[in-house]
Amino acid sequence: MNTAVPVAPAVSPIWFRALVWLVPLMLILPTWLPDDVQTGRPLPLGGKIAFTLLGVGLGALFAQVPRRLAYTLTDTGLRVSRFSGTFEWPYRELRVRRTDGGLGLKVGGVGLPGYYSGNYTFTGPAYRSVQAIASNTRGGLIVERGGTPYYLTPADPRAFAQALAARGVPVLD
Repeated sequence: MNTAVPVAPAVSPIWFRALVWLVPLMLILPTWLPDDVQTGRPLPLGGKIAFTLLGVGLGALFAQVPRRLAYTLTDTGLRVSRFSGTFEWPYRELRVRRTDGGLGLKVGGVGLPGYYSGNYTFTGPAYRSVQAIASNTRGGLIVERGGTPYYLTPADPRAFAQALAARGVPVLD
């Protein structure tokens, strides 16, 4: 029986959300200004359409990426879905650790409001870096697989850890 685990709601500073949404707007709006400031010639209609489509496409991508993040407890393992695909970890390969730490600097990957995926430094005492598959930078827990720590942010980390423990996953403190 598959049990979907709610992901923690996204919490990002307003300045960060504004900065992210500024990128598509900066592709769309300047293309429709009267002339190119340097040459005095307007951008051809094909160029305006191309930049507008690029901006709209980025905006759509930014809106869709966080919605693809999901955790599901299946009969055989923990299924994790993210924008780049879905994979399942067998319960026998996992360990869970509660933590008060959070994500630090992004080393590589994606960092959008509501979607953090990739390598990040970690502010907790047990790890220097983690693989993030999270909706927030704080309030998650660590799921270890093969010695690699993954930072996940279910809506209720304590209940998530208990559900994993009920399936035989060791919970470390």
